[in-house]
Amino acid sequence: MQPRRLLATDLDGTFIGDDEAMVSVWDALRAKGVLIAFSTGRHLRSIQDFYEEKRLTRRADVCICMVGTDIYFRQDGGYGLDRQWHEIIGADWDKAQVEEILGSIPEARMQDQEWQSPFKSSYYLEENVERRLAEIHERLEAADLRAKVVYSAGQFLDLLPIRSGKGEAVRYVAGKKDVAAENVVTCGDTGNDLDMMREELGFRAIAVGNSAPELKAFQREHVFHAQAAYAAGIREGLEAYGWI
Repeated sequence: MQPRRLLATDLDGTFIGDDEAMVSVWDALRAKGVLIAFSTGRHLRSIQDFYEEKRLTRRADVCICMVGTDIYFRQDGGYGLDRQWHEIIGADWDKAQVEEILGSIPEARMQDQEWQSPFKSSYYLEENVERRLAEIHERLEAADLRAKVVYSAGQFLDLLPIRSGKGEAVRYVAGKKDVAAENVVTCGDTGNDLDMMREELGFRAIAVGNSAPELKAFQREHVFHAQAAYAAGIREGLEAYGWI
């Protein structure tokens, strides 16, 4: 009997970008009984908009939203929020203090309220990036604040609970779905996907061909770097892993 498998993929720039390839790889995964989790910076409403926009009848089994801070499991024809995950990541998280520190970084501009949540504080940071990121880490440490700092695509800055993020969320989902780490593949295209490609998680990973420089530079034995872009790159990686 084939072990249960889980594909956790970023959406924009990874699963989304080539509709024909996306539908093809989704069909192939469904035929093989592979569970699909979207792991994205989007909120659930935005994922539902994506379903409607593409006129899809397919649905992911799990939606990991807002950079790993919200997890929704498919149930009763819709999605149910996993509140246990919020209890786990809420410990040691002080959003007000985090935002006080970021408020003193002049180049950090807060994103629209739509992309904020009780467990996610999001900004744009496009100037003096290395200096300001180092400064943010220093100020968090000085304040004894535990937070995960995620920077991606040359502009997006997310401050998250230390126990959250895409990687820990995928590990949590795999545990809930009784999937061993060696039977998990994660896919992405930018820096915020690196968190679910960390070697210590025990997953294999696919960096699609259109990946940002920070992902292209992440050369590891457990990471397959596809030549093809978007979902075609996912297929390329899954074929190399013998999943489809």
